[in-house]
This record gives sequence, structure tokens and C-alpha cells, in this order.
Amino acid sequence: MAAQTSMLHVRVDESLKVAASAHLARFGLTVSDAVRILLARVVEERGLPVALASDPEAYDAWFRSKVQDALADSRPAIEHRQVMAEAQSLIDRKRDARARMAGDSPRRSSRDR
Repeated sequence: MAAQTSMLHVRVDESLKVAASAHLARFGLTVSDAVRILLARVVEERGLPVALASDPEAYDAWFRSKVQDALADSRPAIEHRQVMAEAQSLIDRKRDARARMAGDSPRRSSRDR
């Protein structure tokens, strides 16, 4: 069963929207994707993501904690190539979907060039 969604309307300066859209598009993301990511992080971290916090010491403490958590993780490691291939696949799918929505032909990934 699909999750129920809700529409969110946000007013921002047009030039900010255009510039942000252009930067996000390079990652295969839309402004809506970025907002969903931000809201998910707010819920996960129960507040603003630490990377957005203005206190460098708080960020450093958070980062060191995350590194220690990762070092203590007993799950099997995933090879770098596999992680990068999965990330590239996700980017390619998002770019292709966006191109189809815009009526363009899907882009080739950097691996296909």
C-alpha cells in the first residue's frame, strides 16, 4: 500500500528557487526531493541536521560520534565499487525520470561515455 502524501507549499525568492534547482539537478534531484530529504533528516535527528547547525563544535562532536558508530558496526563491509555503482544507478534513474518528465531523451551515465 502506498504511503499517503501531503502537499507542501513554500514561498521562496524566484532566483533562489532557480539557482537551487540548477544545483540539485546536477545530482539528479528536484527541489521536492531536497525538501523530502531535509524533512526526513529533521525527523531522524529530532531537530535540524547537525550539518546545518551553526556551532562547529557541536558538528565536530556529532561527526566524531558517527565515525565511532561506523567503526563499531559489525555488519559486513560493502566494497567501494558496489557503493559507487549503486549511487550512480540511483542518479541515472532520477535523471532519466526527470528527462522523461521534461520530454527529453534519457541521459547517458558517465560510465557509458
